[in-house]
Amino acid sequence: MENIILLWDWVEKVFFASAPFLILLGGLIFIHELGHFLFARLFKVKVEVFSLGFGPKILKYKKGDTLYCVSLLPLGGYVKMFGDNPLEELTEDQKRKGFLYKKVHQKWLIAFAGPLFNLVFALIGFFILGLLGVAGLPAQLGDLSEDSLAFKKGFRSGDHILTINEQEVSYYEELNKILKTKRGETLTFELKDEKGQKKSIAVEVQKSSDLFAWDKERGSVEGFTILSQGLRIGAPFDSLAFEKGLRNFDTLLAVGFDSSDELKPLKFWRELKSLPPSKKFKLQIQRESEVKTLSFELEIAQSLLDLGFEPSALYIERVGSNTPAERAGLKRGDRLLAIEGEKLKTWNQLLQKVENSEGKSLKISYQRGLEEKEIPITPEKIFVEGNMKSHYMIGIVSANSTVLANEILKKQTVFESVFYSGTQTWKWLNIITIGLVRLATGEFSMRSMGGPIAIGRVAHNSFSQGFSSFLFIMTLISLNLFLINLLPIPVLDGGHLLFFSLEALLGRPLSLKKLLIAQNIGLVFILGFMAFAVFNDIYNWLNAW
Repeated sequence: MENIILLWDWVEKVFFASAPFLILLGGLIFIHELGHFLFARLFKVKVEVFSLGFGPKILKYKKGDTLYCVSLLPLGGYVKMFGDNPLEELTEDQKRKGFLYKKVHQKWLIAFAGPLFNLVFALIGFFILGLLGVAGLPAQLGDLSEDSLAFKKGFRSGDHILTINEQEVSYYEELNKILKTKRGETLTFELKDEKGQKKSIAVEVQKSSDLFAWDKERGSVEGFTILSQGLRIGAPFDSLAFEKGLRNFDTLLAVGFDSSDELKPLKFWRELKSLPPSKKFKLQIQRESEVKTLSFELEIAQSLLDLGFEPSALYIERVGSNTPAERAGLKRGDRLLAIEGEKLKTWNQLLQKVENSEGKSLKISYQRGLEEKEIPITPEKIFVEGNMKSHYMIGIVSANSTVLANEILKKQTVFESVFYSGTQTWKWLNIITIGLVRLATGEFSMRSMGGPIAIGRVAHNSFSQGFSSFLFIMTLISLNLFLINLLPIPVLDGGHLLFFSLEALLGRPLSLKKLLIAQNIGLVFILGFMAFAVFNDIYNWLNAW
């Protein structure tokens, strides 16, 4: 009985882990094949098989001329149409239901209908998301570096942008949209700081690189960011914070003073600077998955920051296996101090030094407990899943925590949702197209390609975040399928569209020999592409650090 329960638990876990992937991919495949099916029926083509998946059929149902089935391998689907084999001899009556014997424009539309339905699904998906409510970050600046142009011009961390050249701004995306097209222009910003004081600042918009723009450039104000330092801490062994019970990687959630039972919730590190000094503190912290409260009393009134804890940015969260850092002896919890004799202030400072090393050995100083050490490390070119290129790295992950301002949720009218659907579809079509072009030209690493395992992970993560997140991911993947299927590669719909377009121009179909050669080349290419994507998935999964 116990073995049966364990087996059932395992089956249940596998089902719930794979369900989002099957819903996402199965749903999009069904929509794509439904397009081919409906247009084939529209033009009186006999459909023999409508299959979700490839390989052996595990579920099937016959109605009329068509066998509807679910096949074992869920990585695609197909609609088998009568009369699609040029070697098959048909009677005149049979030809009226045969695919290859239809007019060129009808065959073209049947082939195009699959991608078209993926595009229509994306439009509907964005429309529904608009009705549910568009979540966006407010036009609020995160933590600005004191060395940045923005800070020097008078912008401060937490400033809310109200208008740009008297144009009202509510969302950070609106801010980026304005800056993107205003390179070289001077803009006037009306702002409100975190204390409610208003100010006006004029600044010239600079050029910055953007690989997801066609001209690879966009407008920006150097230093603008949406990210703020979170409240995950490092507590050195010799600090008062450690003595009072705080530990590395604790996250501060709330603070209380003196004898008050009321706790003040905290979100940003910069909030700590404005807290009053006190003798008695009550700290609510999160340590891994546990939330607990620490209470202690000091001899004299002090600021909370006087306890000696610090942001966790320069502490190591994780060391990758078989990386330069692991071979050099670095471990989780080590506190980085300096690189090449230069004191480290930020994690980006470390990243830039490593990236610019071009593989030359670097001396890195760190603290473990109360002991300080210096070791040589030689960076290597490493690809990390999620990046578009390989970079020189040493194989460590920062324990830093960054947070965003609370999102604004705005529900839209039907008309607004229609407009939102169109603009978002166009925006993401551009981004995906640019990504495909950059992959083809080698500007993005082929290692950034994901396959079914990557899709499964994304599906599972978005599903756990709620319907809107899952629908958004499903919509983006549908747009990817729309564009990829239009590529002029034999076997794909785009290849068929190319052949039918040539048939219309020449007034006759291409020769069977040429078609077979093209189909075989296309099949080899697609199988190789899929194998490479699966290899990437497995490699990234096994080598994740």
